[in-house]
Amino acid sequence: MTAAPPALMHRPLCAMAVWCVLAEAGLGMAAADTVPAEKTSGEASASDDHASRWSYTLGAKVQSRDVADASTDLSMRPVLGLRYGRWRFGHPTGTEWLRFSGYRKESNLAYQWRDDERLKVGLSLRVQNLQDNRTFDGFSSGQNTVRGRVSVNYRLDPRWSLGSDLTQDLMNRGDGTTLSVGASYGLPLNDRSAISWSAGVNWATADHWATQWRLAPVPEGGWHAGLGSLGFGMSYRYALTPQWAWFGTLGSSRPVGQVRDISPNPLSWSGQVGVLYFSR
Repeated sequence: MTAAPPALMHRPLCAMAVWCVLAEAGLGMAAADTVPAEKTSGEASASDDHASRWSYTLGAKVQSRDVADASTDLSMRPVLGLRYGRWRFGHPTGTEWLRFSGYRKESNLAYQWRDDERLKVGLSLRVQNLQDNRTFDGFSSGQNTVRGRVSVNYRLDPRWSLGSDLTQDLMNRGDGTTLSVGASYGLPLNDRSAISWSAGVNWATADHWATQWRLAPVPEGGWHAGLGSLGFGMSYRYALTPQWAWFGTLGSSRPVGQVRDISPNPLSWSGQVGVLYFSR
């Protein structure tokens, strides 16, 4: 396989940079009216001290790729999350664990570029296993790649929010580019629990679909860029104490476009249940 010309290798990075600038400029004007009043020196100092502290999450979860298939094995995985200021590694920590978007995947390393009351713009990296299409966890075999992601989330009101993710295979190992757009609704049940729903649609380039479905028959005419799935997610979270909590999620995905033509299942389900401990 011949190496890609330098100009082509830098196009994905340029596209992600443009996405960041457009998100910052376009949505920033909408969020300008919602910036809170300037804090007093005491409030600002307390906020800065809190932001500079380390926080972490420890736990374990049991997950299944297809909860509707009795032959699917359950797998147990550890949960680890670290946060310092705008930087986060792994699972969300206690200050953000109620935020849920079913059409998004966890990141290994993330930086919150903008974090206003309504507008949030994040940059992240995720090591992805190309064999099972999951986030690298150190337990699965197979080739891995690094995906870069630009995520934009805009809060319409206390319960509704819109989100969009642009991801790119930064190592050019054939996993291409994806774009996800969705909405989520969060409903606090009481001071200890919350439930949320989210839905989204996923678009990707031809090489992404070819890699993700490399074991399936090639569609007639070959792969091309387009929509591949419609997803729905539901999450429930309950705080047992200020430090301990448990959660459960259930998600479904319906293939569309070319993916629907070659997918063996018209609808797939995934779920997980876990217990978490947060530093405070």
